[in-house]
Amino acid sequence: MTLDEILDIWNIDSIIDDNNLGIHAIETAKLHSKYLNFLMESKLKKTKLDQDFNILKKNKIRYYRGELTRKELESFGWEPWQYNKPLKNEMDEFLKGDEDLSKIKLRIEYIDVIIYALESIMQQIKSRDWSIKNAISWKQFMAGS
Repeated sequence: MTLDEILDIWNIDSIIDDNNLGIHAIETAKLHSKYLNFLMESKLKKTKLDQDFNILKKNKIRYYRGELTRKELESFGWEPWQYNKPLKNEMDEFLKGDEDLSKIKLRIEYIDVIIYALESIMQQIKSRDWSIKNAISWKQFMAGS
């Protein structure tokens, strides 16, 4: 699920109708469950991407050092490294500039943004009951009770 899809769904789910406060109070648990599922799914995706990144990084280090076999190179679809092996202090620069690693890093950062948004939504859902209670109290006050 994309960030835009999550935010579009939240824009609909976050609306509280003043005339149906009791119904919205009951639906809080459903909303919590819905967004908790989104959050857990995103965290699991991030864990998988982190693992993929670490494995790819290990293989890229071996690639730049010229340590991969022909069979391994073919399985990755990479051409043999034709240049000098980077020195230890240069390896970080090679890895930072590697396209494959950068693509996974970008996906990890995108998932981090989704996780942040979902955690913010979860905080709002936690305070939803309090907001509904205050709205009910305000309606009672305005009605003279």
